[in-house]
Amino acid sequence: MQIPLQLTFRSMAHSDALATHVRRRAEKLERLFDRIISCHVVVDLAGHHHRHGDRHRVSINLGLPGGEVLVSRAPADEPAGLTARASADRAFEEAERQLEDWVRRQRARRHEEPIGVV
Repeated sequence: MQIPLQLTFRSMAHSDALATHVRRRAEKLERLFDRIISCHVVVDLAGHHHRHGDRHRVSINLGLPGGEVLVSRAPADEPAGLTARASADRAFEEAERQLEDWVRRQRARRHEEPIGVV
């Protein structure tokens, strides 16, 4: 990445274990596409319920050459009781799918361009 990973915790304490996990998942994205410009991950404590536990919102913004991938996993999208790590995993899985689709579209676009046209 041209810009180092940015990780923001909102409405919750910083967690070294979660930060390490997010860094590893971001490195995996970089192995899928090595020209990622930036990656900003926000982990937000969206709410707490005495029966269902904490609800986490995880957002990922990938800056790419000529585009971006945005992923936001809201608590309503997730079953109750997921840990912040599990919510982050689901968001990164979605980011991987979107990044693979974006790379596939970019490669198809390059193959469609006429050669030698000035």
